[in-house]
Amino acid sequence: MQDDLDFPLKPIDPPGLGPGDFLIATPALRDPNFHRSVILLCDHDDVGSFGLVVNRPTDIPLSRVLEDIDIDGVTNPCLQFGGPVDQEKIFALCQTVTDEGCDPDATQREISSGLFIPDDLEKTLGKIRDGKDALQNYRFFLGYTGWGQGQLQQEVVEQSWVISRGNPIQLLETPADQMWATALREMGGEALLWSMMPPEPDWN
Repeated sequence: MQDDLDFPLKPIDPPGLGPGDFLIATPALRDPNFHRSVILLCDHDDVGSFGLVVNRPTDIPLSRVLEDIDIDGVTNPCLQFGGPVDQEKIFALCQTVTDEGCDPDATQREISSGLFIPDDLEKTLGKIRDGKDALQNYRFFLGYTGWGQGQLQQEVVEQSWVISRGNPIQLLETPADQMWATALREMGGEALLWSMMPPEPDWN
């Protein structure tokens, strides 16, 4: 995924990756699917990794795919691009901000404090239709981002990604077009300089 830059990046050892971590694309990552992307890592084990891009909304309204569900007043009224894999499939992320947040059950996996992934999307949509859960608590994604065994660790070593372990709810509440730069600024150091770069380093 990485092209050569005209400035050096020091190699690093990958930290202990796990669900709830945010992967922040560095300027070294030129793949257009992930340019300036922020990915929430949802699953990571010896077999591979699964994540969702959280800062790339599409112009596809939720009403096109969520039948019989009123989307009026929803903060995120459009589907988001979750990644280039399995683009025909919809994934959901439940975000609990208050005591009236999503109602997690055995079909929802907690990936971080207040963040859940429904394993049974149809059951979740049924709860929303029945008024037992609120659409406002969810974000919906087309596709996902996946890595094979050891692939993500290698990309972190190559510094295609840096890892953010800040407040996940706070970062998700950041406007999508500001999320990448905000995450880098909070990390400080070299990442702070990256946050101020133009979209293409060659523009400097």
